[in-house]
Amino acid sequence: MKIVYFLTVLLFSSIQAQDSLVTKIASEHYQVINFENKKFSGDAIVNLTKNIAQHKYVLIGEDHLNNEVLDFTEYITKNISFDNYIIETDQLTINMLKKAYQKSKEYQSIISQSNDKFSLISFNRDRDLLYTFFENNKNIIGLDNVYFNSDSPLFQELIKKTANKEAKAKYEIMLKESDSRWNKFKTDTNQKPLADGSNEPYLFSSTFNKNLAEIQKLKLSPYEYDVLNALSKSNTIYSLGNEGKGLESHSLRISSMKEKLLENLDKMKGKRNLIKFGANHVGKDKSLFQNSFDIGNLIYNLADAEQEKSLHIAIIQKSGRAGSFSSESIDAENVAFLKPFYQLTGKENEWLLFDLTKINEDIKKQKTVIKSIGLKNLLSGYDYLIIIPKVTAQKLIN
Repeated sequence: MKIVYFLTVLLFSSIQAQDSLVTKIASEHYQVINFENKKFSGDAIVNLTKNIAQHKYVLIGEDHLNNEVLDFTEYITKNISFDNYIIETDQLTINMLKKAYQKSKEYQSIISQSNDKFSLISFNRDRDLLYTFFENNKNIIGLDNVYFNSDSPLFQELIKKTANKEAKAKYEIMLKESDSRWNKFKTDTNQKPLADGSNEPYLFSSTFNKNLAEIQKLKLSPYEYDVLNALSKSNTIYSLGNEGKGLESHSLRISSMKEKLLENLDKMKGKRNLIKFGANHVGKDKSLFQNSFDIGNLIYNLADAEQEKSLHIAIIQKSGRAGSFSSESIDAENVAFLKPFYQLTGKENEWLLFDLTKINEDIKKQKTVIKSIGLKNLLSGYDYLIIIPKVTAQKLIN
């Protein structure tokens, strides 16, 4: 026991020493972004914006569903015109929202019944930014699989579109099951799953693909087959995660996103591209948590093939609240490996902008080995880190 205790103390002391070194180095390479009364000011934000304007591939790695990341993103898009907005949402539901925005009564009806079932763009600020890109007639490219609550609006669309009466009846059954499960799940997204899975999203269920396969045997339109194939892949991804095969699920999801990105390469090449994803995904090196090559790495290499350099910006909170499907808001938790940066925060209206390239260079000069995989991948994967002292929650659209 004494040996184990000694090793634990030694490891803890080593981590503390490493954190102290990173904090010391970081303190030499940061600027303050002033953000007060919803307005940015100071040289830091001006110089960062100028730097962003010099890049055709700009990647924002966020922690989802707070207002402040959207304040930053909106500021950037008001000062720089992007041709493409590439996001962590599926293309099918983006297209539905666009048709509703363009005043299609059929789609407005679906959206009004399902406003809270459009993944991250179920929340007010992300939806507003999406609409701004619609208004300016820009391309919105969704790379993700169908989100676990977005099967419902897709079934509603298929019910309206199909010419096959048998398929319509089956869509209606699956829609009813989806809504029933979601209504139970959203009361408490952390609740223990029931034995029959009836309080989990339908896309988590092993029976989902079985029921879908019966419909796929019928005579359907090409669009119906496309939607059903997308739903089937999404169900496979979620089912693997639900079975405890998280890495396999993650790998399938990322490979699917990469495939969709390459399908849109012609739209992106030579254009200005703004990519906004969870920070785990868009570093130029490996993902922060799975330690595998992710979508950001592919974009980094595509930019390089065009003799361009991508710019990777992580923007993470220290504390505050974030939007939630099941309550008004939830705690926006801090990230353990960012502790060396959190220690430098001060006033809530003073965001800290760290130059990770310079910090990484100085750490290497010290010949320090970074033990935290997350911190190591952050330093190698991002050009800048913005720490927001306190964030506020986006609102779910009902």
